[in-house]
Amino acid sequence: MRLPIALFLSCLATVEPVDAWRPQTPPCPRQPGRSLSSGAVVEIRDRNPPCRVEFRDTGIRLDAAADGSRPDPGQTVLVDSNGRFVSANAPGWRAVISLWDSRGRYLSSFGGEGEGPGELGGRGTMSLFIDGRDNLHVRHGLGRWSAFSPRQEFLGDLPWGNVGGGPWTTVVLDDGRVLDADGSGPDGMPFRITDATGARTRTFGPAADGSSGRGPRRIAHAGGDTFWAGPGEVGADAYVLEEWGTDGTLRRTLRRDVPWYRWRGHRETSPQLGMVHIAWGGLLYVVVFRPTDEYVQEYENVRRAGEHGAGEDHRRLQALEERLDALMEVVVEVVDTESGRLLASDAYRWSEARNIIPRNLFRGSLRGYRYGEGGGGLPYVEIVRAELAPR
Repeated sequence: MRLPIALFLSCLATVEPVDAWRPQTPPCPRQPGRSLSSGAVVEIRDRNPPCRVEFRDTGIRLDAAADGSRPDPGQTVLVDSNGRFVSANAPGWRAVISLWDSRGRYLSSFGGEGEGPGELGGRGTMSLFIDGRDNLHVRHGLGRWSAFSPRQEFLGDLPWGNVGGGPWTTVVLDDGRVLDADGSGPDGMPFRITDATGARTRTFGPAADGSSGRGPRRIAHAGGDTFWAGPGEVGADAYVLEEWGTDGTLRRTLRRDVPWYRWRGHRETSPQLGMVHIAWGGLLYVVVFRPTDEYVQEYENVRRAGEHGAGEDHRRLQALEERLDALMEVVVEVVDTESGRLLASDAYRWSEARNIIPRNLFRGSLRGYRYGEGGGGLPYVEIVRAELAPR
């Protein structure tokens, strides 16, 4: 059993329209920025953050059509530099990518299942990325990669077989190079950059003391020549957030001194980052799944029940799963990277958080989206904004 991080599927490397991403001053205090040397370590010890995070509806929705005349809005949503929404992974609409205008009105679709030029593999979930030129990069089928221009012209299948392409662990840089941190590199380095020819141009990392852990790492990129990385999924014994340059240099490290971020020996019962996101203006948005002591005990009950044979009552197992959902905590934190101050830290139970927290946030912005079903089971996507309010 894995931690329930499916809430945040597939919204990496998106681009906001210019008027939407201009840095906004939050309505709670920010301290002056620090002048930090390369490689600096900043200890974040704030116990009483001054703000809370509120997720507010923008009034923009992508709605399904009851008559099936257009594809449903998918569970993966991006934004290009013109403010258009790009969506995919709608149940029942395999290998279809849809376009919506900045107000959520449906425009067109492309792709379709097949092996011809511009067609997409129908097996599995597609991962979508937009680079700084608005080219759309799609990982689909059995590891195939395709690229499309801003006018949806097929640019070709690109030879990126050695790039993971998974949600949260891959971003596409402004110039179309791919940065990946899925932990599968043969050299043991967590980060690797691949160019458009499929050549691996650089591998680098990790932190020297090893506290960042091993395995896949959540990464975030808002443009430019830096990105942020959270701890690895395995063995991380500290809440460490690192800013790296794409040249392979560690720019700075933020350490959260919290006793609850400790490795418990197993990934399923240890804290994990579900999302790390950097916004223009220097706000770092982090979502952490934090198993409670009750969760760990109940998880052991579920594990033992699974080990004791197929005769276990299915309804009892389902009830145990629901109990786990109620016991998992989700912590949303916002860090001001310019001052190193913790601005917000809000905890939810998973059963509550899944209806509140966006699946992901658009690149460089604090806007994101939630996916749901309305009357008659029709799916919709609502665009929301994360805002900081005084506590």
